[in-house]
Amino acid sequence: MHAYNMIFEEDVGAAITKACELDSDSDAVHLARAAQIVRRHMFGEAKPFNGFHQECQEESVPSLLLGLVNMVLEGPSINDQIADISPAALTIAQLLRFNSFKHKRVHNATTSLTEMHSTSQESPVPLYMGMMLHAHTRNRELVDRLLHLGLSIFYDRVLRLLV
Repeated sequence: MHAYNMIFEEDVGAAITKACELDSDSDAVHLARAAQIVRRHMFGEAKPFNGFHQECQEESVPSLLLGLVNMVLEGPSINDQIADISPAALTIAQLLRFNSFKHKRVHNATTSLTEMHSTSQESPVPLYMGMMLHAHTRNRELVDRLLHLGLSIFYDRVLRLLV
């Protein structure tokens, strides 16, 4: 941007600088609007998890969220979005839903992660991760580490599901 300022008169350079700033602002506005739309679908459209069956992963996330994640990963081709959703997009979309909150929460020393994740936002991936890790290790610390990374449900929830 500084090269433009050197080539053009002050007014033109300032105008180009301002246009570039507006472009960044415009991108931010578009991203905020996209986030608003996706969040509306995340909290309104997706079905609660009701067991592991053939289509459980696809059903656990809104198609709009899944399409957006797939576009970010593979490019914004509308035709390809309908045909093939990558496993990575499906996993990321589930983790986004699991780690999203309707309202921003204030975290303090007394707020634990177990209070942060809602069972209504659970999807197959974090459930599977917690249950699989528990089945193989029975190690609360490992399940809690994945919980802190946003990859698993909390250990006590795993135990309740296994009873």
